[in-house]
Amino acid sequence: MSNRGSEWRKWDLHFHTPSSYDYQDKSITNEKIIEILENNNISVIAITDHHLIDVEKIIDLQNIGKNKNITVLPGIEFRAELGGSESIHYIGIFSEKLNKQELTDIWIKLQSTCKITQTDIQAIGGDANIQCDFKETSKLIHELGGLVSVHAGTKANTFENITNSLPDKIAQKVGLVKGYIDIFELGKEVDQTSYNNIVFPNLGFKLPMIICSDNHKITDYIVKQNLWIKANPTFEGLKQICYEPEQRVKIQNDKPDFKEDKVIINKVKFISSNKVFTDNEIYLNPNLNVIIGGKSSGKSIFLYSIAKTLLVDDTILKNENLEEKYNLKSIDSDFNFEITTNAGISQEMFRNSEENSIIPDIKYIPQNYLVKLAEPDINKKGKSLNKLVRDLINEDQDSKEKYDQFIRNVKQNDKERDDLLNRYFELLEEVAKSESELKTKSNKEVLEKNIKSNTENVEKLNKESGLSDEQILKYKEIQSKLEFNTVRKNNFNDDFANINSGLSDLKKLSNEILEKKKEFVEKIKTENSKQYYINKLSFIDDIYLNISKIFEEIEVQTDETGKRTFKNENLLKNNLISINEERGVLTKELEPYQQNEKLKKQIEILNQSIIDDKKLLADIALLNKAILDKKALIENCRKDIFKLFKENFDEYNNIINELKHRTLELEGDGLKIDGIAQFNFPKFAKNLYEVSDGRKASYNNYTILKETNKATSPTNFNDIIGEIEKIFIDIINGDYFILAKYGKMQAIKELLEDYFFDYWKITYRDDKLGEMSTGKASFVILMLIIGLSKSKAPILIDQPEDNLDNRSITLDLVSYLKNKKLERQIIIVTHNANIVVNSDAENVIIANQKGQNEIDTSSKFKFDLINGSIENTFEKVLKETDILKSMGIREHIADIVEGGKEAFKKREKKYGF
Repeated sequence: MSNRGSEWRKWDLHFHTPSSYDYQDKSITNEKIIEILENNNISVIAITDHHLIDVEKIIDLQNIGKNKNITVLPGIEFRAELGGSESIHYIGIFSEKLNKQELTDIWIKLQSTCKITQTDIQAIGGDANIQCDFKETSKLIHELGGLVSVHAGTKANTFENITNSLPDKIAQKVGLVKGYIDIFELGKEVDQTSYNNIVFPNLGFKLPMIICSDNHKITDYIVKQNLWIKANPTFEGLKQICYEPEQRVKIQNDKPDFKEDKVIINKVKFISSNKVFTDNEIYLNPNLNVIIGGKSSGKSIFLYSIAKTLLVDDTILKNENLEEKYNLKSIDSDFNFEITTNAGISQEMFRNSEENSIIPDIKYIPQNYLVKLAEPDINKKGKSLNKLVRDLINEDQDSKEKYDQFIRNVKQNDKERDDLLNRYFELLEEVAKSESELKTKSNKEVLEKNIKSNTENVEKLNKESGLSDEQILKYKEIQSKLEFNTVRKNNFNDDFANINSGLSDLKKLSNEILEKKKEFVEKIKTENSKQYYINKLSFIDDIYLNISKIFEEIEVQTDETGKRTFKNENLLKNNLISINEERGVLTKELEPYQQNEKLKKQIEILNQSIIDDKKLLADIALLNKAILDKKALIENCRKDIFKLFKENFDEYNNIINELKHRTLELEGDGLKIDGIAQFNFPKFAKNLYEVSDGRKASYNNYTILKETNKATSPTNFNDIIGEIEKIFIDIINGDYFILAKYGKMQAIKELLEDYFFDYWKITYRDDKLGEMSTGKASFVILMLIIGLSKSKAPILIDQPEDNLDNRSITLDLVSYLKNKKLERQIIIVTHNANIVVNSDAENVIIANQKGQNEIDTSSKFKFDLINGSIENTFEKVLKETDILKSMGIREHIADIVEGGKEAFKKREKKYGF
């Protein structure tokens, strides 16, 4: 049978046989009793016949039970003098290791003390006349090495009958409880609540509560609720429920501490043909497994081997020089390591690289890892604590998806901000270019005077050509239409350029949106959902196709002579034909008024000058308007940039609120995590200093750039945005001096980088993490790693007690491990007795290396291991030369771990003797 330490089994500690005067079927055989118990999956029973220990029957039941893995504990049920007519019943239970003579001697002593005669025992109903002094008998049971359980709760003949009152009155009888009673046996209708909420608070201590069958007819064997005890199926195992009354015993139907088979390591095995490592399979408990041993005994190698076999990211397995911490092949060239889960899946350390880990999300905390995280100023390498906390929060799939979406939102904002900044500087450049161009244009007053003068000269020349006043008016009318035609042609050219450019941009943008849509729907895994959104978003395809068609309409082709014409019929082509035809008609209409070639030439020159000057005036007006419009766009662009800046800050606040529920889960352990949207002042200052002209030191004028600011300094968004806007304007205006090699655009981009981050401030019992001792901070970080992790995979910890004082271990770490082992399998290497004993480790693994101890061993392996429960106990066997097999697990703990004996004494003080 595999040994994995203390395991949950069904026990029945109040069980009668035909030897009891009130048994209902005297003909039942011992074989039948064991058979029925086996069918009901009972691992341990206590024979508790009324005022009788039938030694022969108990010995026979024990022998039969051994073959069925059923332990039979000898016991006896008494009726006390307490409680009047409803006198209480109590039970004495003894070790299964007692031989026939020892058990006979115990029975004789009990008979003598209780004054039980053979006549009493044999008399029908004689039990009713036997009363044994409760205190005296209980004291004797303890002196004989036994335990006392008392009927309580809703069961008949209960402890409450002493007072004939409510359970809270039991506190008045505390003298009868402490030192005399070890276990409360509740009735079949279990009333655990009143004991947990009323009795124990009044007593000031807890006793284990059990429920039993009180069976008097095995063929009607019924247990309304199962009694589960987590221990070796021995009397020594039973004693553990007195030390751990809350965690070692449960009354419920299903097996306690359920964990999924796929995330529990069932057993491990070294594969070592050279006999360097033991070839025995080491079975692990689903709860707390501790590995102890002397110096260089292979404890950490054992833990490392589990981590190396299962971890996906092996970074944590390496030293600072990126070498493997243990080169196992150098210790044994044929080395391998095999892990098997409770689901029956096995995996080796050295395997095909394409074979995925069977438990990929285990947690491995190597030696000194916690200290490195707790001392970030000393240890610069590795993952930052803030990132570690964030990653742990995001182990939850829902939280991870939210955080991933947050990152996408922030990156999209960053891209939009970068695009806006590019646009901002494009507009600045366009304004500068327009203003420069404006300076090249003639003076508006000069142009207006020149137009007036040339117009008068044209009229004068027309009169000289002999044209009447009426003809001159007609001429001027046609000439005006020609000028307007020229404006139309110029506008057409501008429109075509803008339409061509605009449609090209729209086509590009619509194609980007189309690609985004394809990417979006491809990520949807459910087919009907995918098809739904393909249909819903089909308008995006239509937009792209429609824009492409519109763009194709204005496609231009060039013939052999170099003449450019529209390839397809379209509005622009029709407009151009209209403009050209109109110009032809108007030019022809002017011909009768231009007979005198010399005057005609002069008039043409003057008219062209008028047209050019008017165009210049129009250009100046357009340029001025364009400059004003672009300056308005620049201001709007600046506002949009800072709007995005605010939106980024809001994204951080939003994701912190979204993830807050994950941090609330730890508050029950006294751990508080506050998410804060923080501004990284040092990074901001560093980046701006690099582009700033140090000779002018403009940065000295701004509070936000002071060197005293830290990454965790208070972040007041309004103050930050106000200062950044001021620096922005000063850079643009040239009042903040930038190094020439960078320029304003680079400086602004550095200024507006995303310097926000989600900061997770940690306090433990009102003590801030950054202000704690290294040891306490290490423990808090351990709590974070375990408490925030959503995975139910095993946790591997190498010497968590390092840098922790004994008080922190005793008060904090031990209590924390006792709670967390109920949720996840934990495997720990430790030298600390409190972790082993007072955390109530279910499975203790003893490691030994041959030649490392003062006492040698006959083991054939250089590295050997043995494992078992704390309650596995026997004194050192001097003849046994294999050191691991020479004593019990308890004795190994006392021998190896400093303070082991004291730890056991401290634990057993709870027992009340």
